[in-house]
Amino acid sequence: MINKIDLAKSASYLFAIAILLLLAAIVIDSYISIDKPELKKKEITALEADSLFKQALKNYGITERFISVKKSKTNLKDSIYSVKVYQDVPISLLLLEIENLFFPTTAEIQSQEEAIGGKTITKIILDNHTTLTAEFISDKNLTREKGRIGFVVYNLDYSVDNSSLLNTPEQIIFLLTPSAESKKFIGKILSAGKRYALLINDEIQELNYKIDESYQIKRNKKSFENLFKHFPSAAFIAIDDKSDLFNSAIRDFILKELDWRKAFYIKLSQFNLFDSYSGSTESAFSEMIKSMNKNESKIILINSKSFNELLPLIPAYRKMGYRFVSATELLR
Repeated sequence: MINKIDLAKSASYLFAIAILLLLAAIVIDSYISIDKPELKKKEITALEADSLFKQALKNYGITERFISVKKSKTNLKDSIYSVKVYQDVPISLLLLEIENLFFPTTAEIQSQEEAIGGKTITKIILDNHTTLTAEFISDKNLTREKGRIGFVVYNLDYSVDNSSLLNTPEQIIFLLTPSAESKKFIGKILSAGKRYALLINDEIQELNYKIDESYQIKRNKKSFENLFKHFPSAAFIAIDDKSDLFNSAIRDFILKELDWRKAFYIKLSQFNLFDSYSGSTESAFSEMIKSMNKNESKIILINSKSFNELLPLIPAYRKMGYRFVSATELLR
């Protein structure tokens, strides 16, 4: 009998708790709904709509020579665009760009694909009136001849949080100067799915890895042994060919050691040094990009601080057709 009474009481308590939780959820939901700020859409003019539309095209590298325009027969104030789209740019992505740019506004976007893989008609509507009509046509003869870019990031500060570098989707290569600190950092690099390379130069201070012409050959060989033992998964080895070490009497010894160990190495001067460009990070990168020829590839050597500043700019250049790949792909 006692057990039945206890069970009945427990059931009553649980039911009461369930009711209280339900009421609390209703109150919280009402509170959130009341206080949730509504996004106030901005009213724009036909001229502003036209400007936003052209910005969307520009973001994907579609220039004026691929755009023809004529006035509507029914309303001379309205524009009708015919846009040829690069073969490697899905029209769906271009439409998404337009929708994103117009999202804060009161404009309505309507799109309709007339044929699969063919023409797509998009209308921009203001105050229930179609102010701009565009037809997008994917042209198989149009391809973007942009370059490929790989980043090699150096000068890491191990005392700060490097999560933005480690978690970036970009396929960067970390260039490490051999040390106990850089050895510890390897685990974080590999865990993040990134790769690293080793730099041989005058700045190696730790005796386990230091190479010097004043050392005996046996001592320098031990340093090479430690390098390959403690950094076994290096993507490549970069030699600072302007360093005193490389231009010393043991230059041939260094190269023979690398050849004997079948190491993949490259001279540092073959990279494009980002610091050689003046101005802000944004203007320097823009200058570097503009100097590239069609289908040219560049490996950019950049310090970690500048690369962090550069990260937000990369998506815009990717939209224009530049490909950001691993530096190892460009070294093949």
